[in-house]
Amino acid sequence: MTVIVNGGTHDAQTQLHLNMMTDTLISSLPPDGLRSVTRSMLAVHPQFTKSFEHYTRLYVRERATALFQSLDTECGLKDLEQTQLVCRCMVGSGLVFEVLPLLAKLADSAAKLQTNDRERKSALLASIDGDLVQAVTAVQKAVTVASGTRELTNHERLAVRDLFDSVSTSVSRNSTAGSGYIFDRGRTASAGILGIDPSEDETQADSDALRHTPPPPAAGETFIISQLTLPRIFSGLWQMSSPSWGSAPMSMIMGQLGKHVSSGFTSFDMADHYGDAELIFGRFRARYPHKEAVFAATKICIFQRMPNVTREAMAANVSERCKRLQMSKLDLVQFHWQYYDDGSYLDALRFLQEDDRVGKLGLCNFDTANMQLAIESGIKIHTNQVQFSLIDSRPAEKMAAFCDEHGVKLLTYGTLCGGFLSDKWLGKAEPDLYSAASATTPSQRKYFSMISNWGGWELLQELLQVLRSIATKHDVPGISNVATRWVLDWPCVGAVIVGARMGVSDHSDDNLASFGWSLNDEDREAIDVVLRKSKRKEMFEIMGDCGAEYRT
Repeated sequence: MTVIVNGGTHDAQTQLHLNMMTDTLISSLPPDGLRSVTRSMLAVHPQFTKSFEHYTRLYVRERATALFQSLDTECGLKDLEQTQLVCRCMVGSGLVFEVLPLLAKLADSAAKLQTNDRERKSALLASIDGDLVQAVTAVQKAVTVASGTRELTNHERLAVRDLFDSVSTSVSRNSTAGSGYIFDRGRTASAGILGIDPSEDETQADSDALRHTPPPPAAGETFIISQLTLPRIFSGLWQMSSPSWGSAPMSMIMGQLGKHVSSGFTSFDMADHYGDAELIFGRFRARYPHKEAVFAATKICIFQRMPNVTREAMAANVSERCKRLQMSKLDLVQFHWQYYDDGSYLDALRFLQEDDRVGKLGLCNFDTANMQLAIESGIKIHTNQVQFSLIDSRPAEKMAAFCDEHGVKLLTYGTLCGGFLSDKWLGKAEPDLYSAASATTPSQRKYFSMISNWGGWELLQELLQVLRSIATKHDVPGISNVATRWVLDWPCVGAVIVGARMGVSDHSDDNLASFGWSLNDEDREAIDVVLRKSKRKEMFEIMGDCGAEYRT
C-alpha cells in the first residue's frame, strides 16, 4: 500500500530525508575531502560528468554576474583570487566566450591593485597571465571542427578583441612604469587567434637580451635522425597546457629557455594544444641568433573523427604550426590519430609527408601495429613518442624490436612518472592526491594510477631505494638520473623528454648528470629484482600496447 504523507508518497518523503542527510554530508566534508570524493565518483561513473559540468555552468554564471559588477568597486587580493577561481571554473565547464569579459576586467583590476604584499600580487599577475592563455586556448579548441578551424563569428571575435585591447592597455601602462609586460603571454595568445602581430617594440627586450648569446655547447649525448644530430634529452613544454603546474611571466620563461639552450638542451617538445608553448618557443627562436642550433618537435593531434581527410585540411594545420612557431619549415611534426578504426590516418600521413614544409615526420602514441601499417604504406616514420619508464615498460614488449628493425627512434615521456621517480618521494608515505597539502600535479595523479597498477606504493619505495644506491655508486645527483639512464640505455630510444616548468623551476643542471655513463650488469640485475615483483608484463596485457590508455 502507498502511504501518503503531507500530499506525497512515503517513498518521496524517505528520499527527501536521504537528500537531507546527503546535504549534511556535503556540508560537513572538508574541501579536500569533497574534491577527492567528487573526482572518485566521476572516475567510476563518467556518465555523470556532463551533469557535473551543466550544474557548474549554472552556478558560475550566476557568480560571474555578481563578480563582474563587484570589480567596479575597490577589491583586495582575496577578492581577485576568488574571481580568478570562478574564471577557471568557467573555462573548465566550457563557458569559453562568456568568461572573456570577466577575465579582462580581472586582469585590469589586478594590474591597478595597490598593495604592500608585492610578492603575492606578482604571483597573482603571473597566474592570471596563465589563465588568459588557457582561455584563449579554449577558444581555439571551441572553433576546431572536423575539417580544421572555423572562422570566429562577429560576436566571438569582438569578445576576443576586447580581451586583447584590455590586456594591451595593462601592458602599456605597466611597461611605462618600468615593471615589464605582465600580461605578455595573454596578449600574445589573443593576438595570435585574431591574426594580429604584436608590435616589434614590445619584443625588443627579448632581442636585446639574446643578441650577444654565444652558440650553445654540444650536448653530452646525441642521436641522429636522418643526418640531424640531436641531444638525448628534450625539454617538454606540456606544463604550459595548464596553470596547475604553476605560471610565470614571459620574461622568466624566455630567460629559462635561454638557460636550457646554453646548457646544451636545444630540443623542445610541444604541441598544438599545449597552451602558448608554440608561441613562446617561436618568439624565442625568432630572436635567438643561432636559430639553426635549436629544434622544435611539435604535434598535429586529431582527437575528433575527421570524416573527410583532405590535403587542404592537413596543409592548413601545417600552416597554423608554421605561423605560431614563426618557421617556414617545421623541424619535426609528430602525428596523433585517435580512432584506428578509421584508416584514413594513412592519407593524413601521406599528405603531411608530401608537404615540403614538414622537415621530418613522426608519430605520437601510436601502437606497434598501426606504426607498422604506416611504414608498410610507404610513410617514412622517424620517431614515435610514447610513455616509457621503469614503471611503464610496455615498449619493451613489442615496439622496441620493431623500432630497431625499421630505424624508428622513440621519444619517451613519463620517464620520471611525474616526479615520483625522484629522491623527493624516497621514504615518504603514500600521498593523498587531492589534498591541498600534498600539492600533487595532474601528471602525478595520472602516474600514481600507473604505479598502483604496476605494484603499489610499497614496491615503489623498494625500487627507489635501489635507484638511490645506484646513484650513490655512480656519483650522480639523484634517483631521477638513474631512472632516465635506464630508459636511455635502450637502443630504440632516441631521447627522453623531461618536463620543464619554464620560469617556475629549473632542473637543467641536474639533467646533465644523466649523460656520460651507463648502467652495468650489476645495476640492471638489482633493478630487475624489483621489477620481477611487479605486474609490468600484465600491464601490457591489461592496458594494451603504447597509447592504448588514451583510446579506451
